[in-house]
Formats: sequence, C-alpha cells, structure tokens
Amino acid sequence: MGFLKNQKLGFVAYIIVAIMTVVSLSLYISNVNKPYYEDMQLSVVFIIIGALLAMLVALVLPQVSNSKATRVIVDISRVVSTVLIIWAGVTFISMRVESFGYIFGSNLEMGNDAAFEAGTQAVTLIVIFVITWVLSIIASFFGVGKKAN
Repeated sequence: MGFLKNQKLGFVAYIIVAIMTVVSLSLYISNVNKPYYEDMQLSVVFIIIGALLAMLVALVLPQVSNSKATRVIVDISRVVSTVLIIWAGVTFISMRVESFGYIFGSNLEMGNDAAFEAGTQAVTLIVIFVITWVLSIIASFFGVGKKAN
C-alpha cells in the first residue's frame, strides 16, 4: 500500500485504464466468438496488446529512472497507448456498423435471440471502449512516477 501512496495520480489513472483495456479485450474476444458474428480480427487483439505494453512502459520506466530521456519515452508511450486504444475501438465499431442495421433496424433478424444478444454486447463493448478512450485521454494529463519527497 505504501508503494501506491508514493505514486503520482497518473500512475493510478493508468492502472484503471489498463484494467478497462483488459476488460475491453475480453469483451472483444467474447463478442467476436458469438455464433452470430464469428469474425475475429487478430489485428484488433494485437493493437490492444500494444496499448497495454505502451501503458506498461509508462508505468514501469519512471520507477527505474527519472532522466529527461525517460520522461520523453514515457510521454510518447502514453500517447501511443491512447492512440492504439482509439484505433482498436474504431476498428471494432467499423466491424459492427452494418450488422447494427440488420439487428436493430430491420425485420430480417426479428426473433433471432443470438443476433440481438450479440448486438447488445457489441453496443456495451463500444460504450466501454469510449469510456476507456476518455479515461486514457484524462490520464495523460497527470504525471506518472514517484512523488517528490
């Protein structure tokens, strides 16, 4: 607990963003494996993993060093993680736009519970992606690293 007390607010914010990103990844994997969709794009998984790795760099590097070069690398990794989260979310949205029209806007899928369940989960995932984007953007305004004693 003392470790967390010695960290700046950005550290805790990025932990929350990382948790939200892992939740997004798990929901993505669940959604693309629904019987209605079954359209996994590994590129989205790799993008999310890249975002998590960039967050890891932003969290660990300030614990090791406090040089100017370290601060630059940390800032770059924070921007990269946010961009990758947004990229993954936009890619997922583009995968689902057409199906939303079929599921929610036409009679073609009337009574298809699998389609409605998959569509509802996709909408939930999009909301979680957007929340993660916003939290990631907000977290980038706070310092990451140890508090000055």
